[in-house]
Amino acid sequence: MNYHYTAMKKNKKEYLCIIDDEYQVIKSLVRVLKQYCSENNIEIKTYTSPNDCLQELPSIGDSVSVILSDLRMPEMKGSDLFLSINEHYPDIQLILITAYHDIPDIQKAISAKIFALIIKPWEQEQLISEVAKARRVFTLIEDNKMYTRMIKSQLEMAGEFQKGLMSTSNDNITNARIERTYIPYSKLRVGGDYYDICKLDDHRFIVNMGDVVGHGVKPAFVTGMLKVISLSLDRKSLAANYTPSKLLNLMNTQLCKLLEDSKEILVTFCSILFDTDKMEMVISNAGHMPVSVVNGESCRTYEHSGPALGFSFGIEYEEDKVSLKNSDIIVMYTDGLLESEIEHTKIRKESLERFLIQAGKTENFNESVIKESKLIRDIQDFHDDVALISVHI
Repeated sequence: MNYHYTAMKKNKKEYLCIIDDEYQVIKSLVRVLKQYCSENNIEIKTYTSPNDCLQELPSIGDSVSVILSDLRMPEMKGSDLFLSINEHYPDIQLILITAYHDIPDIQKAISAKIFALIIKPWEQEQLISEVAKARRVFTLIEDNKMYTRMIKSQLEMAGEFQKGLMSTSNDNITNARIERTYIPYSKLRVGGDYYDICKLDDHRFIVNMGDVVGHGVKPAFVTGMLKVISLSLDRKSLAANYTPSKLLNLMNTQLCKLLEDSKEILVTFCSILFDTDKMEMVISNAGHMPVSVVNGESCRTYEHSGPALGFSFGIEYEEDKVSLKNSDIIVMYTDGLLESEIEHTKIRKESLERFLIQAGKTENFNESVIKESKLIRDIQDFHDDVALISVHI
């Protein structure tokens, strides 16, 4: 039978450790495993004392794939040794060798997640086979850790790219200040939330916000599509003839075409045209969260909306025109701000209005809203992507 398998990466040392208080047993184990270890570039390290092994592990532990140990040793039982090793080096595969049917100690060893139990006297073929299988498991764990690091790195780069994709400039907008916050789902680094701010002239600007259904790379890719559609618009024509409903009609048509084979993907979207000269805003909403307007002790909510983008061709979205007053704070957000993994901790409308009013009294509105949203549900991290934009008139 061929047991050759490269567990370690090239140029990295690999060790197999044998622990037994009887030197003759160690010699016998080495004799059986010598050829297999030589063929697989493994160095065998032997110990007659469990403590000697524990003292050396801090310097070689990352390179040890398998440890074989006797169960009954005067200095320390093999089960106790394995419990200690598993606590600090959980990836090392542990094989217990015993001539005794000591059930309590064997159960203790099992709790240390031993890979195999071999009864003395062992069969040579079985011993080599168990070591080979243990190394295979060790390698899968190491490979999985490597791929996990690689995927994490890729997601981090994708997250940075997505942040850059949504970076906007809102300089020189008369009578308005804009705060924006974007927090991707922490476990994935990328998300399906989207926002865009576009200045038309000194007094008029557009704020768009979208939320792609789902988590991860696919929704993040769709946010890139939203940005491309936005950038493809004729900016000169946009400045002269823009209306939020026209944008939603156009984006819905484009997304229905682009997502024809991905019917499960829907995009909630809200577009607001602000005019600080006329002191008004025009809202068109495609299934997105309501728009809130905070001023002093009041909080007004505008909930009118049509179906989400990408649902069906030919939808004509409507608009709401809203008058604005000095000191109004217009708030747009995605549902991640309110939702939780636990349904009863979802923020209710009344609670939201209360802490939006409180945030309006602070210097950093968005920061206060984010802090209160976590505090009211007693969470450290959001369980979804979060986008929050506040426009201060």
